[in-house]
Amino acid sequence: MNRHIPLAGGSAAFLAANTIGRFRIAFDNPENLGAAVMQRLDTNHTETKGLFTKADERLGKTEAQIGEVRESLRDMDARIADAEQKAARRGGGGGLAAPKSWGQRFVESDEYKSAEGHRDRQGQRFRAEVASTEIEHKNITSVTASGGSLVQRDQRVNDISMLPWNQFTVRDLVAPGTTNSNAVSYPRMTSRTVGAAMVAEGALKPQSDLAFEEVTAPVRTLAHYFLATRQILDDAPALAATIDAEARAGLADVEDAQLLFGDGTGQNLLGLVPQASAFVKQWTNAMGSPLDVLIQAIAQVEALNWKVDGMVLNAVDWRMLQAMKDTQGRYIGNSPFEASVLQRIWQTPVATTNRMPKGTFLVGPFKTQAQIFDRMGVEVLASSEDGDNFRRNLITLRAEERLAFTVKRPASFVTGSLTASLA
Repeated sequence: MNRHIPLAGGSAAFLAANTIGRFRIAFDNPENLGAAVMQRLDTNHTETKGLFTKADERLGKTEAQIGEVRESLRDMDARIADAEQKAARRGGGGGLAAPKSWGQRFVESDEYKSAEGHRDRQGQRFRAEVASTEIEHKNITSVTASGGSLVQRDQRVNDISMLPWNQFTVRDLVAPGTTNSNAVSYPRMTSRTVGAAMVAEGALKPQSDLAFEEVTAPVRTLAHYFLATRQILDDAPALAATIDAEARAGLADVEDAQLLFGDGTGQNLLGLVPQASAFVKQWTNAMGSPLDVLIQAIAQVEALNWKVDGMVLNAVDWRMLQAMKDTQGRYIGNSPFEASVLQRIWQTPVATTNRMPKGTFLVGPFKTQAQIFDRMGVEVLASSEDGDNFRRNLITLRAEERLAFTVKRPASFVTGSLTASLA
């Protein structure tokens, strides 16, 4: 009769389940039971370790995959956040981002904010470059909004009543550009001899000759400054409004004058009108009107193979042309009660500025034959350390820009009088 040795827990189950083969010997030979059990346990331990090792490998791969998924999710979150920010800047409607005015940029600058908590700002200087690129410059010169409130305001009217400025739009007609140099040089063709002709097979081909000259447009500085009370530094909306109204408009108004009439001497730019061709009648029209003069001026440019893409008129002349009537008293142009009126004459965009004398016009291919190169974006500086500012409790605000202006083909522009005789 076999003698059974009681074993606890899993060992008893193990022995009970293995009653054949070599483990049968363990029961028949009790003296070998311990060695056989230990051998089997060791085998099970090795197999179990192998299973855990495989599980660890699979778990490691799974964690790596989870990490990749998390990284992808983080990247997706970043893209979504960027898209939301762009949508917020565009007002959520997919339109262009609202440009910030010069005043907004100044009061939001780090220099201004860093000194915002100072009790006394005497001796402080603030610097902010408010327009670094041509696109920013063009956007800024077309807005009138001032900066938002950055400091606590009391209940008072912050609208400053400024004197009016001339309208400024000439920059918007010409091509934009930037430069990192102190001058812009380019080759200009002075003559062309075309020898092209029909050629027989094997014959010598005719030669065409081209001649060029080197033209250089220097970078010039346009700047001005004005005084304001020190208290305006504590009123961000008023400071921004002042910068927008005076610093911005002051530079732009003189810039318009330079682009149109600068004579190129001293520190002046060489403008469009001094280089333009004089108006020459293209055909006879005994009953000619200012509109007839303008279309003949366009024809004069097109006769030189250039395409007119803009004209400059005095603001009063533009209204005068709009008010023209036919022999029955009907307005020739748009109805005065029409909701929107395109500022065009003969399908040509019109820029109006009081810098252009009344009765005078300028037409030409502005986008292709005239270009501004901004060397430095508009910069606004404020400082109390100027003259007797400290004693008078004043600050000095200074605005400046640097630019070059090129007119590639002066003959492609035509200027003259709206009352020129066509008889």
